Amino acid sequence: MSKGLIWATAEDMARNRGKVLSLFRQILRSINSPDLPLTPAARLAKRVEARAIYGDFRGAIHSQH
Repeated sequence: MSKGLIWATAEDMARNRGKVLSLFRQILRSINSPDLPLTPAARLAKRVEARAIYGDFRGAIHSQH
């Protein structure tokens, strides 16, 4: 499995808030997909990781205002 990297500035995220939220929801749906061979504990860990990353994004967005 390959790993991807998303790079965006706080300004980019603030400008594209809806897209950032949409991407976050898509990531959570993908983690919950039965096509992804993960144990329940691994799914939970991935959801926690995604929420932590999104929380960092939200903090960066709010610090711009």
